[in-house]
Amino acid sequence: MEIFEAIDNRKTIRKYDDYKPTTEEVKRIINSARLAPSAINMQNWKFIAIYNKKVKEELANSVLAAYDRILSNLNEEDKAPVERYKGHSTFFKNAPFIIVCVEKFAPSFMSGVLEKAGIKDEEIKLMRPDSYLLSMGGAIENMLLSAYALGLGSCWMVAPVLGEDGMRKTLNLKEDEKIVSILAFGRPASDVSDKRSPKKELDEIMEIIE
Repeated sequence: MEIFEAIDNRKTIRKYDDYKPTTEEVKRIINSARLAPSAINMQNWKFIAIYNKKVKEELANSVLAAYDRILSNLNEEDKAPVERYKGHSTFFKNAPFIIVCVEKFAPSFMSGVLEKAGIKDEEIKLMRPDSYLLSMGGAIENMLLSAYALGLGSCWMVAPVLGEDGMRKTLNLKEDEKIVSILAFGRPASDVSDKRSPKKELDEIMEIIE
């Protein structure tokens, strides 16, 4: 598939049919992440592909527990929108497979330099974004585009990370490993619309300085 076709037509899919993607398809998707650029080529990431229904349900239950903890501290007016968000955060348990994206801790070279230069943490955060998290974003986008090229739908999720504490135990993660996203994958269900969410026009977001 031509790259611009994938970029122009890929959309978020949250409902899938019963097709179980092959191990080779999963490997092809994760290999796309492996080839993504990363800050100082650190590649401090790990991608856990999960077919197992019980494990997916355990992860979803950790997310639900986190939401329940949050909801218990909200007034009735604030609960309604959070309850809706809660439903959108656990559908991944019904996906044929998911990929849990894990960042492995690595010290930032430039942040270390700025610290030695006497610059305070608050200023450092303003001066530079989290380069490793940006690297992970590039790897994730590669996976979404690769999945589309294979005829699979996908959904990039961050909300489930609210349940990281419980999910870490299920996945037996090390202390220096942090979940940053869960990706759901599967072949789109037959009743899924081809309509994409509206995007801003190019002129609204672009500026050219000559």
